[in-house]
Amino acid sequence: MEGSGLVTGDLGAGPALAVDIGGTKIAAAVVDADGTIRATARRPVPAHRPPEAPPGGREPGEGGPAEEVFGALRDCVGEALASVGIAADAISGVGCGCAGPMEWPAGAVSPLNIPSWRAFPLRARLRELFPGRPVLVHNDGVALAAGEHWAGAGRGVRNLLAVTVSTGVGGGLVLGDRLFHGTSGNAGHIGHLVVDVDGPDCPCGGRGCVEALASGPRTVHRARAAGWAPAAGQPADGHTLAAAAAAGDEIARRELARAGTAVGAGLAASASLLDLEVAVVAGGFAQSGPIFWDALLAGFGRHAGLAFIRRLRIERSDDPGRIALRGAAAFVLAPHRYGWPD
Repeated sequence: MEGSGLVTGDLGAGPALAVDIGGTKIAAAVVDADGTIRATARRPVPAHRPPEAPPGGREPGEGGPAEEVFGALRDCVGEALASVGIAADAISGVGCGCAGPMEWPAGAVSPLNIPSWRAFPLRARLRELFPGRPVLVHNDGVALAAGEHWAGAGRGVRNLLAVTVSTGVGGGLVLGDRLFHGTSGNAGHIGHLVVDVDGPDCPCGGRGCVEALASGPRTVHRARAAGWAPAAGQPADGHTLAAAAAAGDEIARRELARAGTAVGAGLAASASLLDLEVAVVAGGFAQSGPIFWDALLAGFGRHAGLAFIRRLRIERSDDPGRIALRGAAAFVLAPHRYGWPD
């Protein structure tokens, strides 16, 4: 078990079941009202092999059939509960962070890397598993923001932005000591903040967005177009690119730095608009080392012209997997700050 040292003044009864669903993994945890993680479980998102694929092959990022994916989720949460001997009717509720896009607050999800889940009624299906218990489903970046504010680098501040830099670039916002959802639940989506009006096209339909410049796939694409290639047997992904940059490859270094610069500019713009205290950055590139981080801080400094913007404290998330699970639990355990009307 892992304690958080949280003050429990406004928390609801526990434990809660927390769920975190990404493109390749499903994680679950039993979390007490003070933020202690009592148990965790993890499953891969079931692989889908098209008929033409070779035996044992997998299309990167593709999940299996919808019910097979949900079955893996059901098994994962069942393992977490069984490991501490808690029945489904003994939890205070279920909080879930899931990759998007999604319909909020209805909780119908369409994760880009799980193509069999298109408008999948995740919240409704979890309610069937846990009848009579509150079930809240939000974007995984929002769960990260709640977790960082409740139990991480943003504890004790009132205004925070959490950012994930991975297959896409997303985020979540806490304003005035409360999770801020916006109109459609997409507040904090820094990935589609424009930082280069003449920049590349973005999958969202715009151009020059942070995601178009800083996501792993877009950064790899630029590097490959400029002549970079992974070593034999290595995948052409963000991890390989970051390793090549660390080893001195000039193209990899330049494109990784460009990604960091874009994120830094996005943080400066966000701080200018929202007068933030803390920004926490997570995701693969956030763990890649000084090339990305030095460029991020330089990009922020270049665009942080006003004193109140420069006061923003930028942190790297220490343990985003557990923090996101705590954030999902906080939807249920600390509803006054992190919940929302049914």
